[in-house]
Amino acid sequence: MGFSFKYKSVKLKTGDIIHRPMIPLTIRGKDSLDIIAILDSGSDMTIIPKEIAEFIDIEYIGFNEISGISGIPVKAKQGKVMMSFGKGREIYDFWMPVLVPTEKENIPIVIGRLGFFDQFKITFSESEKKIGFKKINPGNIKF
Repeated sequence: MGFSFKYKSVKLKTGDIIHRPMIPLTIRGKDSLDIIAILDSGSDMTIIPKEIAEFIDIEYIGFNEISGISGIPVKAKQGKVMMSFGKGREIYDFWMPVLVPTEKENIPIVIGRLGFFDQFKITFSESEKKIGFKKINPGNIKF
């Protein structure tokens, strides 16, 4: 089987429209939240803003740092959340490691490779502005 999502159109502050590979999913801690996140093959880890982590009340398991394109390290707590992802009859639940900045940062939710990309065969089609998914790994990631 398999499923796909079209890229989302995003208007920049400059007025330009760009298309980003964004996907709907549900993250769960003690509460749950439906979100739209950027799927980023260049990110090692999933990053969620502090406000969302506080809302779902995730379980923390350590500390780490986030170093993005700017190269400036940001202190972060490491945690885990249960993710629900899919479309139609293909909905999958699995644990994901996440990093949460310790300070309020103006960052989007970014889904990185660890814990997500090893669950699916993922195809980015820039010409069609779409992302395809096929489930490949029935297990949970260990961390």
